[in-house]
Amino acid sequence: MKANETKVEDFLSSNKTQFVIPVYQRNYDWSTGQCKQLLDDILEVGTNKKMNAHFIGSIVYVHDDVYTASRIKELTVIDGQQRVTTLTLIYLVLHRLAKEIKDEGLVNEISETYLINKFAPEEEKLKLRPTDNNDKALKYLLRSDENEEFTDFSKLIDNFDYFKSRITEENYQLSNFYLKISFFLNNKLNFRT
Repeated sequence: MKANETKVEDFLSSNKTQFVIPVYQRNYDWSTGQCKQLLDDILEVGTNKKMNAHFIGSIVYVHDDVYTASRIKELTVIDGQQRVTTLTLIYLVLHRLAKEIKDEGLVNEISETYLINKFAPEEEKLKLRPTDNNDKALKYLLRSDENEEFTDFSKLIDNFDYFKSRITEENYQLSNFYLKISFFLNNKLNFRT
């Protein structure tokens, strides 16, 4: 086993990478309270000039040097899927808000940096590949089709809705919030591979 220290933002923005949640991992189950704590931490670190670090936790993943046919590197997340998934939800809310206010530059930056592998085939497009039901929920959220309804239960939907209620154009200037999350995620995080 090898331990590395890297920035969360560098990890999540890895090009041609897919974060795979194996079927034997527990389901995504973060509560609203845990989501609130993470968002409050992001806002505190992003606004407090005296804080230059925040330990978000370790992420343990395995990469067997196996690539898909399209050269997408699959990282199997052994520990940290709750945090990776929750951060993806925050980026999805920012993506949706950027779409609503028609900030195409930010829409593309968030989408192509944190949410999708732009040139990958459809089955490898999402950077985060959770288990089946959560995969459906994540794809539903990314499509953001107002005419479509997601009828299955998924904590991804619940937590997305929570973040959407807190991250709005009224209470945050989008570009400022994006800078706060970038600052927060530029803190170092320990990884074990």
